[in-house]
Amino acid sequence: MIPDDLLERSKAIRQAYHALEIKHHGKEWSVEEDLLALSNDIGNLNRLVMTKQGRYYDETPYQLESKLAENIWWLLELSDRLEVDIQTEMENFLSEKEQMLHINKN
Repeated sequence: MIPDDLLERSKAIRQAYHALEIKHHGKEWSVEEDLLALSNDIGNLNRLVMTKQGRYYDETPYQLESKLAENIWWLLELSDRLEVDIQTEMENFLSEKEQMLHINKN
């Protein structure tokens, strides 16, 4: 799963961004604004993947690998803000799919 230290580092980075939001906008972004930011980053990721597949031209200043990681970071942030234990939920999701698809974990 996701190591605890990565989760803690992700939270610390988000707290630093919250401080910037307060400084520049007077309050932290809402969960809905976080989701909008993720949606925007998913759009950027779409273009980067299409570029890698030769189906689009690269017009973004981003790199595929870092944008993919950023999208995961946003999902971790949203799970934290929505009080979802993402590690437990990932374990449950994977176990259900393994059972459904008859995948032996041993």
